[in-house]
Amino acid sequence: MSGTNAIKKLLFQEMPQDYSPRRLPEIVRLAGELNRQEAVVYRQGTARPVLFEIEKLVIRRFVPEDAPAVQELAIDRHHSEMRNRDHLWPTDEQGCREATKWFSSQENMWAVCLKPDCRLIGMVVFNTVDERNMMDVGHVWHTQYWGGGLDTEALSLMVQYSFEVLEGDGVFAYNPLDCAPQIAPLLELGMVVTETSQASFARDEKGEPIYFVGCKLVLERGRWSAQ
Repeated sequence: MSGTNAIKKLLFQEMPQDYSPRRLPEIVRLAGELNRQEAVVYRQGTARPVLFEIEKLVIRRFVPEDAPAVQELAIDRHHSEMRNRDHLWPTDEQGCREATKWFSSQENMWAVCLKPDCRLIGMVVFNTVDERNMMDVGHVWHTQYWGGGLDTEALSLMVQYSFEVLEGDGVFAYNPLDCAPQIAPLLELGMVVTETSQASFARDEKGEPIYFVGCKLVLERGRWSAQ
């Protein structure tokens, strides 16, 4: 791998006991100066991570206070190329509060925040693990930051973590084939399209399904290790 998606040296640290992601809107640069080849994985009295930090990003668990930022992300997605190409997100205030509360209760959903003010610009989700020990990885990204490399960097770190720490044998993702900005970071990681199929998540004003071509992208451990 090269550039922003280069494999990094994982540094494991214990999170201060008084840390809370509820200290919003800012989270301090806990690791001090980080270079592009390093990533800090913070733990807090458990083997499970509570926060990842790299040079430009903090990736942390959601908290209910993220609701306004989640609403902004949902509205942006509603007006993007991903409209009608994914499960519908609520865009109203109450719906986003409820969604964010659920996000914050899950250990597999991660808020991606841009330094230094730690604005929430996307999310990465570890979904199910299939019978082949392969992780289903999902991501949602604010269109303002499509194509800038940050999505690739965040996904690269989480994929690396799934291989090196969670000991997965591969990762896969389902995405619309015709939304280039959505699948571009996955292709940069070395994922390849293994199958395509017609899919639909929404209906038009007449109640007819809105179809698009979906694809499955896969990256197996052996191919990742060889990059």
